[in-house]
Amino acid sequence: MSPRKNEKIQEIRDIRQHELKEAAIELFGTKGYAATKISDITNKAEQSHGLFYHYFKSKEDLYVKVILELLTVIIGTVDQAEEEHDSPLKQLEWLTEVTHSGSLRDGVHRHILIMQALYSDHLTQEVKEEIVGKYRFMVERIEHIIIRGQISGEFIEGDAEELAVYHLSLVHGLLLTNARKISPIKVSAEKVLRQLKRHPGQGDDQ
Repeated sequence: MSPRKNEKIQEIRDIRQHELKEAAIELFGTKGYAATKISDITNKAEQSHGLFYHYFKSKEDLYVKVILELLTVIIGTVDQAEEEHDSPLKQLEWLTEVTHSGSLRDGVHRHILIMQALYSDHLTQEVKEEIVGKYRFMVERIEHIIIRGQISGEFIEGDAEELAVYHLSLVHGLLLTNARKISPIKVSAEKVLRQLKRHPGQGDDQ
């Protein structure tokens, strides 16, 4: 078989696998892990049930892979923010804008999926520890940005880990609020970071 044909076959496989993952993200995010069947995923992705097992060992295997990949993408986005901007403030502004760009629905499904996994009862302890470890690493990356911002005088003083959690909670909370469409707002990175930003003349205890 020619290299060109091999590449084409691999491209088709990658597309099919991606479609299964995207379908799984939406269904896991809306119905939850327990209520989602493999047939639901294959039907939504318009692929055969048997083809599913060419890519994944089980529903749990797909679930875990999707979550770990989502967390890896988020960590990669932090890397990109640090490459794009020197200022810690600009880095968090960029991250906030990226989080709220693109499809709101997709963003919500991804957020819900990660939150579900962190408190899941159906995953093995080893898998849960791996997911929690990646999530904590992501929080630590935000924490380090805040520490650098405190040193440069851009952010208020305080426990950096606590401030990182406050920031992530606000960003994700706004995402969910807009998804409910009760009082949707245009998210402003400047307003989101108002709680972190240190203003001229502001004391450390303010």
